[in-house]
Amino acid sequence: MDLDGSWVNQNGSTLRLAVASDGTITGEFRTRKGLAAAGRSYEIVGRRNDGLIAFHVDWQDLEVNLHAMVSFTGRLLADEDGHDAIHTVWVLAREFEDQAQMHPTEAWNAFLTNADIWRRV
Repeated sequence: MDLDGSWVNQNGSTLRLAVASDGTITGEFRTRKGLAAAGRSYEIVGRRNDGLIAFHVDWQDLEVNLHAMVSFTGRLLADEDGHDAIHTVWVLAREFEDQAQMHPTEAWNAFLTNADIWRRV
């Protein structure tokens, strides 16, 4: 499966991926979730190993540091209609539980996890 190009998940967030011949992934992540991150673009860095993919996003750019990172790990499979899809699980680690960054997280609430299915745009 060719990963180069644009992908969208069930929440409307988008990935723009480019995969080098050695499996290195670069690109851009634009989320529609989270008040502070919504609509902003963040760099993607990752790797591809045949039918597997892993990448991470640092929620920091030149203007804002959200003190959070998310890692995605997934499998390249067709969806229920036979179209290309990237099935991922993700773990987000955050230092603060509030947008104002006034309340640091404790160990029990520093991590969020979920799953996404990405389909080619």
